[in-house]
Amino acid sequence: MLRDKLLHHEPIDGFRWRSHEITRIEGFSDAVFGFAVTLLIVSLEVPHTSTELLETMRGFGAFVATFIMLTGMWRAQFTFFRRYGLEDNVTVALNLVLLFTVLFFVYPLKFLFGVMLTQFHVGPPLVLPEHKKWIFLIFAAGYSSVFTIFALLYRHAYNQRERLELNEFEVFETKHSIKRMTLVVFVGLAYFGVALLETLPRRTPGEKRLLFYASIATLVLFAVLLMRMIRLVRERRRVRKEWLSRPSEPQVQAHE
Repeated sequence: MLRDKLLHHEPIDGFRWRSHEITRIEGFSDAVFGFAVTLLIVSLEVPHTSTELLETMRGFGAFVATFIMLTGMWRAQFTFFRRYGLEDNVTVALNLVLLFTVLFFVYPLKFLFGVMLTQFHVGPPLVLPEHKKWIFLIFAAGYSSVFTIFALLYRHAYNQRERLELNEFEVFETKHSIKRMTLVVFVGLAYFGVALLETLPRRTPGEKRLLFYASIATLVLFAVLLMRMIRLVRERRRVRKEWLSRPSEPQVQAHE
């Protein structure tokens, strides 16, 4: 199992691992993530003709994009449990909500990526105009929900910092993770604005002008969130570098 191999690697980011065994909740999570990946391909039958093969391959890009998102969530969950080793009721409840959200939104995510990657296809529209707002609403709800749960998990770990005996860098990294996940939540919420754009009328010149200004405001919001994310990444990289460059004693402690 992939977790077994990863468990034999010492962390290199200065954050001590408090769990070195696969817990029951992690084993259950692995099964759910595996099932979610299965849902991505279970509808794909073995093609019988070259036409069917080419039609099947059209969905490959959507599968890759969704698979990358799922593995990113799995990796984030793996890192959380390795770092904090929490198995209390709050952690279990939040993790179960996370797994439910992943399973519920895996098909909508694959569909959305499929639309994005094949939007210039020839044939009937994949998404009816009156359904566009609902597609963006579903994506916004799923995306923001997943990272809200991660933010709550890290907030719970931060509240347990004394019991977990987090050192200076680990406290910073936990607070930074809360900020990072919260910022990603706002990225997801911004897609509610995109859904709103789909509901605005665009018949008269005034309505078109309003739509244009609203579109510019939405783009500016995404740009601001992106710049903020870049700043957070740079700050984390700087602090981690400073921590790892300290005398050998803290570094040894970080890898115990």
